Amino acid sequence: MTHGLAVVCAASLIESLGAPVPAFPLLLLAGSVAAEYRFSALPLVISSAAGFWIGDLAWYVFGRIQGRRVLGLLCRLSLNPDACVGRAERRFRQRPAMTVAAGKFIPGLSLMVAPLAGILRMPPMQFAAVDGAAAIAWSAAAVMLGVVYGRRVIPHVVRTQRALGILGVVAVLAFVAWKLYERRWLVRHYSVGRVDISELQRLLAAEPIDILVIDLRGEQAFSGSAQMVPGARRIPPGDFEKHIDTMPLDKEIILYCT
Repeated sequence: MTHGLAVVCAASLIESLGAPVPAFPLLLLAGSVAAEYRFSALPLVISSAAGFWIGDLAWYVFGRIQGRRVLGLLCRLSLNPDACVGRAERRFRQRPAMTVAAGKFIPGLSLMVAPLAGILRMPPMQFAAVDGAAAIAWSAAAVMLGVVYGRRVIPHVVRTQRALGILGVVAVLAFVAWKLYERRWLVRHYSVGRVDISELQRLLAAEPIDILVIDLRGEQAFSGSAQMVPGARRIPPGDFEKHIDTMPLDKEIILYCT
């Protein structure tokens, strides 16, 4: 039993740290075994929740120390990392506690929430309490499903775990291939010329001004800079699509980004 609790805790910790190894099938299996041999399911729930909680706390501390660079790392596979970071940050600022609580139940969001809480300086005790409660709720739901279905769930879990492993590898390869193709396609069809500083100064000094400079710098670059191109219009990268219809048709658009 002790070894089983250690395995459950380790699986939850590994998933929480970002490894593509889902703990859910193992928790289902553990719950079904507990029901079969009449073990208490409570130690399984506590072990799983502890693993998730420890991993989340590690990400929280890492985000608090490293800042937005952590999110940049997590968004690296995104087509637009700055937009990914910007959207995640704005959503968290609106409802921090609710985002931490819900993140555990939304695939892909749980890994983002903990470092984001550290980056945005969510109080440590508040994060620990909310995240711990969410970890207990998620672990209890997974384990109790196994308890309820008992022996019937074991063969299904084994088959599902194998299928998920194969599908996961295929999905990762397909995703990477698609991103590489998409980047090449966008560069080929939408690459534009660059404007150097002297040319931009000349265009801004002309009368009348026939250009509009859009400041598309990422959140970290923008907030850390005290300078801005005179007359530039600030649009966060993640919100650019929302402002396309407001662009003037009689001016040349120059994008300023990092």
